[in-house]
Amino acid sequence: MDIEKTSNPLYGDAEARRRGVLDAAAAILDEAGYQALTIRSIAKRSGTSTGLIYQYFSDKQDVFAALLREGQDELADHIAGQPREAGVAGLLAAILPAVAQQWGRVGHLAASWRENDSLATANRDGIRELAASTARLLERLREAAAEAAAAEGATLREDPATIPFLWSGLTGVADAVANRWAREIDLDEFIDYSAGALARGITEKG
Repeated sequence: MDIEKTSNPLYGDAEARRRGVLDAAAAILDEAGYQALTIRSIAKRSGTSTGLIYQYFSDKQDVFAALLREGQDELADHIAGQPREAGVAGLLAAILPAVAQQWGRVGHLAASWRENDSLATANRDGIRELAASTARLLERLREAAAEAAAAEGATLREDPATIPFLWSGLTGVADAVANRWAREIDLDEFIDYSAGALARGITEKG
């Protein structure tokens, strides 16, 4: 009798097994960073075997890319669902907590991942899917910002740097929130100030 099959409640449910692997990987990243992430450590944390993990992911880079992609997809959906009536500053203030959550979970580790693993830029399915996810996220952000600008009688600046600048600004604020760099300032006030500054930087009055 296979002990893993009888003792592990995830056995028999492919999606639950995959979810368990990702949750275990996220916990390891939270506690010890990317360097501590290995297939062996994920298996131990999730209570499963390395062989089972390899059924879903080719290596730890693939696991990390899946986590990053998942966070970006959730954030893209969140952005798409936000109201536009409060203008660009209101939109950005509404999405900044979600950006901070995604950044704090795995986004801040992406630089380490790219720096330490050449496979992060390799031609493989997981990386292509992540690139497509990033493109969707930035497109949802552009659409939402343009519609919010129109709601207040403004337009987005017509410059290819506009959305990269905006995303860089959002993640910069998220990093400050995660590291509590502005702890002497009320968090809501800091978010509102940052959202207003970013909005002024990307819009033009009609």
